[in-house]
Amino acid sequence: MNTTIHNGSIQLVTGDLITQNVDVIVVCSTSELLLKNILEKASLVVTEEYYRLSSSVDQQNSLIETTPRNLNCKAILFLPLITLLNPDSKILSNLISEFGSISLNHILYHPKVFRTVAFPAIGCGLIRYPVNIVAQAMIDTAVAKLKETILYFTVSFVILPNQFNIHHRFANRLASIQKLSEPFGSVKCSFSILVGKSILGNKSMKVPSKGYDSTTDNNQIFVVYHDAKAYTNYLIKYQ
Repeated sequence: MNTTIHNGSIQLVTGDLITQNVDVIVVCSTSELLLKNILEKASLVVTEEYYRLSSSVDQQNSLIETTPRNLNCKAILFLPLITLLNPDSKILSNLISEFGSISLNHILYHPKVFRTVAFPAIGCGLIRYPVNIVAQAMIDTAVAKLKETILYFTVSFVILPNQFNIHHRFANRLASIQKLSEPFGSVKCSFSILVGKSILGNKSMKVPSKGYDSTTDNNQIFVVYHDAKAYTNYLIKYQ
């Protein structure tokens, strides 16, 4: 599932984060199982690099970037997610949004030019945060960040094959984002119908040639001639 946002896109992918062929994969470092699996697959060198860097920072708040070694990416980004028991929905949404914002800001404004990133469904594993809140916060944050950048950038959310409910929630949110852009499609359709059949015109023409509804410069200018009967039909039908 793919949705275009500004110059970029958001993808919903079924698979394993570890195997994604993207520029950057983002890992929730407070997810012990995910962290363990990523480090084991990446190599002992990456494991040592991660723990060396983490020993010099506040692990509860700091972002850590390492080399990928055995993984199909250019960098691995580790960021913690605060674990709360029965969090308020607004607080949780803010936490998830902050996780996404920090990660995407780091990637989008990186000295290296990255074009693709893959996220897991953070907080939806053993922590069991409400999936609908996580999906909305992550996707909405991605949308906001894509609208801020001029880069052609793709954000992927990777859902494991057996996580049907999580996939469903993310898909629903992504579908609702798609619907928000549909009115623009209908505007283009109405414009096309109002213009009707066009012919190349010039400044001396007072009416279009027989069989045509409008004239054009064959580029971006259209002239629609006054026709009260036609206007009434168009405006009522396509209002």
